[in-house]
Amino acid sequence: MLREDLGGGLELSLAVPQQAEALYALVDRNRDHLRRWLPFVDATRSPDDARAFLEGQLRGLIEGRSLTAALFFRGELVGLASLNRIDPVNRTTAIGYWIDEAASGQGLVTRAVRRLIDLAFQHFPVDRVEIHCAPDNVPSCKIPERLGFTREAVLRRALRAHEFVDDRVVWGLLREEWPG
Repeated sequence: MLREDLGGGLELSLAVPQQAEALYALVDRNRDHLRRWLPFVDATRSPDDARAFLEGQLRGLIEGRSLTAALFFRGELVGLASLNRIDPVNRTTAIGYWIDEAASGQGLVTRAVRRLIDLAFQHFPVDRVEIHCAPDNVPSCKIPERLGFTREAVLRRALRAHEFVDDRVVWGLLREEWPG
């Protein structure tokens, strides 16, 4: 997947260091929106921080540990979605995602995550995909629900994002449960 048209103005692109300036601007514009849920926001202080992140994501892809996709809507970068912690021994991965507040509520992340699930089961040695969401982040929890994941557990106080400490709902999907 270098760049893939998902229709309706949504494209997925491999996240690359050349997108650092746009990624930084997106994070900076959405600090208040993202900070509540994501610990990386305060550490992203410049395009160089975004570039270092994207370079790390490429290393993860080369090593078979991760795949990070940039979401473009009508030509503008609006978010990221990724396969994280690809574990060939246990045959698992976890999907993470976030989107520009102005682009939320349009089903863009659901469509991007659907494509990442297809890629995970087609091209990586995984039989299980997980999504972890804060229970209070209702829009985020609706995505695995829509895509047929099973709500499996709640990990108490599992993630610290700045002054917030959140539980995490664990959603799981097995290869044989995926209609794609």
